[in-house]
This record gives sequence, C-alpha cells and structure tokens, in this order.
Amino acid sequence: MAQDTVWCQNPRCPEKKTSSQIRGTKGNKYYQSSKASGYGSGNFCTLNCWYQWADKYLDQAIDNLGIRIGEPVKLPMESAWKKYYKYHYSSDGESSYLHYIENKLMGIKIPITTQQYDSICYSNDECLALANQIGYKIDYGKVVYKSNKAT
Repeated sequence: MAQDTVWCQNPRCPEKKTSSQIRGTKGNKYYQSSKASGYGSGNFCTLNCWYQWADKYLDQAIDNLGIRIGEPVKLPMESAWKKYYKYHYSSDGESSYLHYIENKLMGIKIPITTQQYDSICYSNDECLALANQIGYKIDYGKVVYKSNKAT
C-alpha cells in the first residue's frame, strides 16, 4: 500500500453512496471515502475508483512529473527474451505444460524443463543466460545452434 494512504484517493469516491460509506449521527449524516485497498498500488478502494481518477488526473500527473514519452521506446533483439508456457492436449488424452524461452524478434523458441522454467524470473538476462547454458550461442546478427535438448 502506498505510504500512509488510508483513504481512497479518488475525490469522487463518496459519490458511490454505498451503505458502508455512511457516517455521522441522526440528522448529520454524510457519505465519506472508502478505505484504500490494493488497487492502484494501494491508493484506491476499487478498480472503478482507480479508473475514474486516472481518467481525470493521469495526463496531469505524467506532465507534472515530466515523464511523458515523446518518441517510441524500442526494445532491441538482444533484450527480447521471455519465458512462456503452453498447455498441451495430446491425442491420447494426456495433457501437460510445455515450457520454453523465446525471442520472437530472432525467431528462436527453446524448449526447457519445468525445473528450468521455475528457476528463472521473467527477466531478459536470466532467459538469455539459460539459452546460452542450454546450448544456444547467441551472437547478435546470427544464431549459432548447439543443441536441441532441454537440460
């Protein structure tokens, strides 16, 4: 949760007018913001409150922080590694997960074991290191294939 955020940061939150937001005593009742929970890094009570806030304030926040991206961000071939899995149904009624690491920009898909899949994060560097360990020598501009066996 965001540091010391207790209440939903959407100023329109009380407009939901749910019974859980009613506070005050007879004759002096009001609706108040809900408590923040896990939405929007813990700043909002619901996904809808997060979306309402973003619709109104996100452009302003990006501009005030000076982080608006004016040119496309490009990911080069050597940084395009990712791990994937696919559920596989076989004709004999058996099913299993197929695990692999892939670099779509280079057209490479390397089968890996479940243990290898579980041992790495989704980071490019870990996937690239595993590709090299398995037997693919990655020399950008060309791919030198060494082995087809997942170790």
